[in-house]
Amino acid sequence: MSQNPFDWGIPRLSFTNFSGVNDTNTSQRVNQTLQFGDTMLLTRGAHSMRWGGQFRRIQLNTHANTNARGSFTFTGAASGFDFADFLLGRPQLTSVQYGAGDYRFRANSFNFFFQDDWRILPKLTLNLGLRYEYISPFTEVDNRIVNLDVAPGFTAAAPVLAAGAGAFSGQFPASLVNPDRNNFAPRVGIAWRVTNNNVVRAGYGVSYNNAAYGNIVQQLAFQPPFAVTQTNIAAASLPLTLQNGFPVLSASTITNNFGVDRDYAIGYVQTWNLDIQHQISTALVLSLGYTATKGTHLDVLQAPNRTATGLRIANVQPFTWESSDANSVAHAASVRLRKRLTLGFSAGANYTFSKSIDNASSTTTAMGVVAQNAFDLAAERGLSSFDQTHRFTGDYIWELPFGTNKPWLANGGLMGAMLGNWQLSGAWTIASGTPYTARILGEAGDILRGTNGTVRANATGLPVALSDPTVLQWFNTAAFVLPAPGQFGNAGRNTIRGPGTLQFDMALNRTVMLKDRYPMDLRIQATNVFNTPQFRAIDTILNSPSFGQITSAGSMRKLQMIVRVRF
Repeated sequence: MSQNPFDWGIPRLSFTNFSGVNDTNTSQRVNQTLQFGDTMLLTRGAHSMRWGGQFRRIQLNTHANTNARGSFTFTGAASGFDFADFLLGRPQLTSVQYGAGDYRFRANSFNFFFQDDWRILPKLTLNLGLRYEYISPFTEVDNRIVNLDVAPGFTAAAPVLAAGAGAFSGQFPASLVNPDRNNFAPRVGIAWRVTNNNVVRAGYGVSYNNAAYGNIVQQLAFQPPFAVTQTNIAAASLPLTLQNGFPVLSASTITNNFGVDRDYAIGYVQTWNLDIQHQISTALVLSLGYTATKGTHLDVLQAPNRTATGLRIANVQPFTWESSDANSVAHAASVRLRKRLTLGFSAGANYTFSKSIDNASSTTTAMGVVAQNAFDLAAERGLSSFDQTHRFTGDYIWELPFGTNKPWLANGGLMGAMLGNWQLSGAWTIASGTPYTARILGEAGDILRGTNGTVRANATGLPVALSDPTVLQWFNTAAFVLPAPGQFGNAGRNTIRGPGTLQFDMALNRTVMLKDRYPMDLRIQATNVFNTPQFRAIDTILNSPSFGQITSAGSMRKLQMIVRVRF
């Protein structure tokens, strides 16, 4: 473990049946971004055109280690019970990672755009735009970054240094990732007033994830020979203890624990939308909307140096591989009703019905969420982790009819001073829960492959949902069983629907002028007015004692009184 006082602290302890022990990691970051750009505008007839560009020089300077104190995982492999293994000092899995000091990452980016707002007819406007975005992969000032060069089919792997030659795929750039220069983002929008009371809007656009390279270089930096990494699995030939959790390994052992596809492509999202707005009256507007989203080149994390029973490549410790092979598709339909402020009252409501499917739920890396089987990414396809079938939100504002220019107590007096000019507001949120995955911690085959918690359960075929879920059993636990030893589970990702949301908030506020110069805001606000339990999480670890139970809840009713004077 690191001997630098900057990294001192307790190690990370993980248990199959307990939450474990973690300490805050120290970090020091000094980041700078220098940028300049310009935009020009030209109006000619029915066209209003804008164009411009921007250049940025990005500097990330960091001294931060994610695992400098080491991690010890106890599963019960030695004694049959995880905490007993801890008392015996017998971890089944250990890992450590820390760098040699400060890292200085550098990248350049630039973009150009052109946009034309073309008023074709008095009631028809077309918006056309094209944007080009480029961001270079990060380099390190002293070239202290390392990737893994892998043979086809992940049959072999070897470290490759910045601007070095790989053992299997030739010369690498200084960034160790080939730049992605094909980032064109078209934008099309149309607004058409069909009649005086009906407006149709539609659009299409592309957005890129320009933060991806910053996450990747942080992983490439903390790799041997410029850093210390180990992922050790207890065996008869490699006994592990708390005192000696990181034994000296053979010089031929490759301990690098991260690699990225050299042809990694920046993830992007295409969005189509259609909105139809109908004005029912001067104060009431109804809108119908549809949005489709397609994600391409999304990040997926894999552990390819493993089979269902252990490691695949001799003398290569487990490593995580990042690529941009995932994708997603989402559809959402919405109905919105809005009453504009009239007679001191306004209100709105929005209902959305949606579904999102993917085989990775992010356009950027999420370390720790590793695909169960690197050679069967199709099995990762399921509901997105943020999928929410139903969502309703509502809000209102009511100016109480007391006080100046109001029906009652308009002439002031003591009652007018106390009750006048108050405003009552509120908001509702009613939504379906997000999905969860039934997983297994401490599974022997998973540990032998250098990971923990990536194996899913087996599905029995029984219904997962219960008609009357409770805190002690939110879903049908009989729908899942342990897979056979050394086998991957066949249950899909995100097949358990979590608890939904039912919350109502209110506020009563008023502004009073002090000496006609200083406004004083008075506010009484209440969240979760009806004190409804807001369940936040469920235990979906199959071999956990609380499997199927609610494990956390949000705040109950909270009342606040706020006084603020502005001067």
